[in-house]
Amino acid sequence: MTQRKNTLALSLAVAAGSLMSTLLVGCGEEPPAVVQAPPPPPPKAVAPEAPKLTSIKDLMAKYDIDQRVTLPEERAPDTDEARIAVLKFFDAFARGNADALKPMLSAPDQFQLDGMIEAGSFAKSTAAITRIDVRCGKQDSSNCTLAVFHVGEGFEPQLWSYTTGGKAEFDAIATPPGILNKLSGDNQIAAWFEVLKLELAKADEPDESPEMPKQDFTKEDEGGQPTASEGDVPAGVPGGLPGKRMPGAPIKAPKGPGFGTK
Repeated sequence: MTQRKNTLALSLAVAAGSLMSTLLVGCGEEPPAVVQAPPPPPPKAVAPEAPKLTSIKDLMAKYDIDQRVTLPEERAPDTDEARIAVLKFFDAFARGNADALKPMLSAPDQFQLDGMIEAGSFAKSTAAITRIDVRCGKQDSSNCTLAVFHVGEGFEPQLWSYTTGGKAEFDAIATPPGILNKLSGDNQIAAWFEVLKLELAKADEPDESPEMPKQDFTKEDEGGQPTASEGDVPAGVPGGLPGKRMPGAPIKAPKGPGFGTK
């Protein structure tokens, strides 16, 4: 009986304590704030890997490119598609393969090629090619390729802009006279366009009309001989100025090495 009373008294004490705690909270004490863990950081974006380039050596072997075509790795395009197009383009020149070359040319260049084929000059000129030094780059975001053809003891330079994307197309850029003697610096493609710009500016200049010397024959000296008026041309000096050189004159190839390597 005594044990039962003790148990009852303990239960009443616990209940009273719980009631007191409830009353204290109800009298103005707030429950402790729940601290929430910060959200995990977003996953880092993984940049896609750049497509792996195939070396020029491997591409030449895979597509059986003529060994006379030289394209240094550091001068090659930055995509396999462009590399293959450039190699096949100059392979057609090296082999004198007009059928492979024509579909890769722009319409005006195809017309010119047809004329060369009909005249027999295409086969004759390509048969004399001993080496083609090639380099590639960009000009104003356009893909360009510059080549120097070793033909016999001479050199024939040519610059093309080109596009890829299903079908490659190459469009020849005008060749200023004596261009190989005017290219300087490491970026010879940019130098070519600068020389061309200057040549076109010269061509746009108006022709000079030299003023012919005037002579007054009305004055005579004491001996009865006419005297030369001011501005006359001395004896032995021809009047007038030499004519301007017309743009597009034939290129005289310099004697020297190509530029296939640095």
